[in-house]
Amino acid sequence: MPRRQVTSPLLVEIGARIRDIRLEQGMSLDQLARRSGVAKGNLSSTEHGRVNITVETCLRIAGALGVSAAELLPELLPEPEQGSGAGGSRRRPGIGGRKGRARPGIG
Repeated sequence: MPRRQVTSPLLVEIGARIRDIRLEQGMSLDQLARRSGVAKGNLSSTEHGRVNITVETCLRIAGALGVSAAELLPELLPEPEQGSGAGGSRRRPGIGGRKGRARPGIG
């Protein structure tokens, strides 16, 4: 039975960014494979959003393209709202700042 390939919008976007940067630089898939040490087939699948690459692979591709890994990744978090009054600092709920509540077994 053939393996069903699932793509996600995130993987497609990352792959498109890699392909766009590679083509802007006039670099072939073979050249990127040699420079990054990532197999040509894996790069092709990555550019088409068919594989979920590791952080290490993302860093290797970014290095071979001469860009930061952040340039390959879409911005996932919305921009903070202007005038939030909190000085631009955002805290994650449930992380730190628990006043008046002792943790069991401590102190």
